[in-house]
Amino acid sequence: MTFKENDFILIDYTARIKETGELIDTTSADIAKKHGKYSEEKVYEPLLVIVGEHRIVEGLEEELAKLNVGDEKTIEVPPEKAYGKRDPNKVKLMPLRNFTRRGIYPKVGEVVEINGVMATIRNITGGRVIVDFNHPLAGKTVVYNVKIIKKIENPLEKIKYLLHRRLRSIPPEKFVVNIAEGTIRIGMPRETYLIENIQYVKQAVVKEIEKYVPLSPTVEFVEKHSIKLPETPVSIKEEEKTKDTG
Repeated sequence: MTFKENDFILIDYTARIKETGELIDTTSADIAKKHGKYSEEKVYEPLLVIVGEHRIVEGLEEELAKLNVGDEKTIEVPPEKAYGKRDPNKVKLMPLRNFTRRGIYPKVGEVVEINGVMATIRNITGGRVIVDFNHPLAGKTVVYNVKIIKKIENPLEKIKYLLHRRLRSIPPEKFVVNIAEGTIRIGMPRETYLIENIQYVKQAVVKEIEKYVPLSPTVEFVEKHSIKLPETPVSIKEEEKTKDTG
């Protein structure tokens, strides 16, 4: 049985440039180490793909939809269905002072942000900089070695993975998700309380729940904090008396 739109699947994959064999990305820490591409900051684990979401390259997503759980396949994706063909019009010549006056001293091969767009420095000569606004992999055929690990069927597990892909350092099992009194309640682990932009993450996940797992009209995020009680806890009645005598 193949996959349909909005199905949640977990995949392991390794991506290489066909022409050179260079490793682009992988979900395997061992493969990353073997090719000298390992990063301590990256979480190596199966990737969540929601079929039809278009978060991965078009050619890969099309082929994944034809597979089944447990299938392994080598998928060759041409530039037009990967990162696009190279466009000569996206290579620009810019004055070096445009960078230096912003405190940026570009180096050949470096990726920089210009007006909100990422670009690669191709050459620097005579006070001018050749800047390439093509994607670094534009014009390349990408070869993926893919295995379908799992299809996520349980709607509450889907919510855990929606949270996990935005908070990669937090394992999905650390989120406690249930439905009570017509509300989706999400217990947030302590590690998330002080994460920068956590409120943005919550709102983004709510939108994704609305789109992919519409179980309830209400989503509630729960945080639990422990406090140390005095030896003789203050009762409600005592508290009320204190207010009255004040």
